[in-house]
Amino acid sequence: MTGMLSSRRRRRGTVLLGTILFSAIASTLLAGAILLARTHYARAHTDADHARALDLAEAGINYQFHKVSANPDQADQYPGATRSLGGGQFRVWCTARASDGTESTPWTPPGYLYVYAEGNANGVKRTIRVSARGFAAKGDYAIYTMDSTSVWNGSSLTVAGDIGTNGIYRFSGTPTITGSVTFCGPDAGWFNGVNPGPYTVYRQPRRTEFATVAQKALEMFPAATHPPGGLAYLRLNNNNATAATPAIVGNSVTNTVTIRGPANIYLENLNLTGSRTINIDNRNGPVNIWIGPEGGPNVARFRGGTAVISPQPEYDPDAPGAIDRRCIIFVATQGGIDLAGNQVMDASVYAYNRDAFGRPFGLVRNSGNPTINGQILANQVDINGNVTINYRKTLPGPTSVGYYGYDNSWIEVRPR
Repeated sequence: MTGMLSSRRRRRGTVLLGTILFSAIASTLLAGAILLARTHYARAHTDADHARALDLAEAGINYQFHKVSANPDQADQYPGATRSLGGGQFRVWCTARASDGTESTPWTPPGYLYVYAEGNANGVKRTIRVSARGFAAKGDYAIYTMDSTSVWNGSSLTVAGDIGTNGIYRFSGTPTITGSVTFCGPDAGWFNGVNPGPYTVYRQPRRTEFATVAQKALEMFPAATHPPGGLAYLRLNNNNATAATPAIVGNSVTNTVTIRGPANIYLENLNLTGSRTINIDNRNGPVNIWIGPEGGPNVARFRGGTAVISPQPEYDPDAPGAIDRRCIIFVATQGGIDLAGNQVMDASVYAYNRDAFGRPFGLVRNSGNPTINGQILANQVDINGNVTINYRKTLPGPTSVGYYGYDNSWIEVRPR
């Protein structure tokens, strides 16, 4: 009896010991599971904060691109500006970027730059650096005017392309514009603020700037290699005698003439009436007609301008392998140019300049019904009659920056 009792006690002790051991093991496993869950939860939160910090840094880059595109003078310089976003923060700043990749502060527009952005999510910080630069403003306009009020009378004008201005458009009637109207800068808009037709209108906060005729002449004929440079050089060194039939004498054209490219023609008297025209042979190269003297009162009365090879809608003289056959009339006078006659004109007009006090001038007007395959850039464009303008890319683009953006380099400065 005593032996049986002792055996039962041993079995009960064994069961109790097994129960205790099982409970200990189960508790250990449960504690481990809880610890693993907590660790995983903490790791998940840390991973989320790291990802969020990078998202905040990216947001800082985009914020700065938008800010400097609207006004580069308001760029955030080092040590940067801090902004709150979605429960986190980003700090962003700009530095100047040299051609060899070195950097310095402060950044001065319109130079190349680095944009830094540090994202901060619950104390987790990640910093990225992006190379950036300015990209040219939109320049594919059939007509662009600079600082004056341009008056367009009647509804018979047809523009196949976009138009834009830094100034004011005053329309009488509703000319046909197949593209859009872009107002650039705070002073641009409709006369009296009223859209005179069903035009699609875009607005840009900054003006679009172009080089003047004098600047373009100096760029093509710099004083260092073509003294005294620019229009003064062209007045004495041109292709008037060699590229024109009949030869142009005394920088004056009052009768029909044919100009063969490549050529730079300089005129101070252009007065074509009746059936007298300028014909352009651009098979072998571009034709530039420069009208001076700079700031002079003379008005150039132009007729014709039909080229042997007319630019087509897809014409892009800057495309790889393209043959440059541009025909451009550069007008440097205060009197401007009068587009007369009813001919087809395969040429663009560039009539924008500034005087010694920085005041803009350059007038294009018409007294006929021409069809123009090209572009018009002027300080002021006044149009009457049945004029048709078909946009063809021909003129030099803007000198101003349209926006600042990514330039082929993104790195994380402080990686995880």
